[in-house]
Amino acid sequence: MKWYNYLACFFAGVFLIHIIPHLMHGMSLTNILGVLVSLGGGCLLLWTGKFSLKNPWAIVLVLAGMAVVLIFTALHPHHPHVDTHVTKYSRPPLPASRSHST
Repeated sequence: MKWYNYLACFFAGVFLIHIIPHLMHGMSLTNILGVLVSLGGGCLLLWTGKFSLKNPWAIVLVLAGMAVVLIFTALHPHHPHVDTHVTKYSRPPLPASRSHST
């Protein structure tokens, strides 16, 4: 296999691991489309990478692609519904002061 086949196997793992969060968040249209894109992209990359269970390096690279995404997600959690500008205890902004000319 050539180097780009191994690279395709790595990115196939990256695409395929993204199926899990889409399935965990329910069956909305966005999640179904996300699963289809991830599954389609992952399968296309596996085909491009000439993936075979007989090739241990291909298996290692698919798993490495998955592991990279899992490690990155663990180190940088995503909080989609948290507004970072307004918290429960923050005060509303003060109105701008008006300058009086005398």
